[in-house]
Amino acid sequence: MSKTYNLEPISQSLQTAKTVLILLPQNPNLDTVAAGLALYLSLKKNSNLSLTIGCSTPMTVNFNRLFAVDKIKSHIGNQNLVIEFDYPEDSIEKISYDKDSQKCYITIEPKSGMNPLDPQSVKYSYTGSSADIIFVIGARTPEDLGALYQEEKKLLDNKTKTLVNLSHLDKNAQFGTVNIYDPTASSCSEITTSVLQGLSLTIDADIATNLLAGIEANTNNFTSPNVTADTFTLIAQLMKLGAKKGYIPQSPVPQMPQPFRPGLSQPLRQQPLPNRMPPAPFSSPKPAMPAVPPSVQSQVIPQPTTPMPSPDWLKPKVVKSSQI
Repeated sequence: MSKTYNLEPISQSLQTAKTVLILLPQNPNLDTVAAGLALYLSLKKNSNLSLTIGCSTPMTVNFNRLFAVDKIKSHIGNQNLVIEFDYPEDSIEKISYDKDSQKCYITIEPKSGMNPLDPQSVKYSYTGSSADIIFVIGARTPEDLGALYQEEKKLLDNKTKTLVNLSHLDKNAQFGTVNIYDPTASSCSEITTSVLQGLSLTIDADIATNLLAGIEANTNNFTSPNVTADTFTLIAQLMKLGAKKGYIPQSPVPQMPQPFRPGLSQPLRQQPLPNRMPPAPFSSPKPAMPAVPPSVQSQVIPQPTTPMPSPDWLKPKVVKSSQI
């Protein structure tokens, strides 16, 4: 049985909410992104909520196989239109606007002698989000959101909003109005799985695959010490729901070669060290010469000599038979 958290405040807020905002910290890991996307997909499948998921830093190639990763936005504001343009300082005389029942007119008047505004330099963007429920996934403090916190500080600091702080990281600031904080969990994806089950939200094969990929990544394929029996229970449930194990391959951890140890059935193969000179070929030791007695060392031992050939030995010879 999976862990249970106090989800009643979230359940009540979802009954009346119209807009939901899911925020990820800057430079998130795969587990955080997977958990946020799983929550996004599940809420989208189970309701008619207006959903936005955002992260201040762009997604890297490591996340490109996660389902719905293209839905993550770097700017989440949708209330206030911001007009940006290049223009020298102190060159504007005044900015005025006029409106009627259908249109609004903005007039930018340059100072005398200054060039008019170049329309090619005008850019448009939005700030100011509106949300009934805000989920912050995998952050210790709101400041971990980076630029999104600066842009949406007014919204995030509004205590009348339901702000859900979902995290397993240590030293969490408990900054939410609802804190789903579990430092004993292996990952944010493990907590999110329990939250989706507790809220009776649908988990299909894509959502389950995202969640399993997050757990795999944050536990180094289930080998880290924070993996518990609860973790394996959720893994089994996700696989029954269609999760693909190993959907995002993990980089293997390099292993150092081990020397042979007595008692093993076979010696472990050891890699040769670089730049090592090859060993000299084996050769049998030469027998030691017997020591020469001192009485013999002074004697001159004559050496056998080879007789010198005759001077005409290279000349051709005529063989004569004695019978002719």
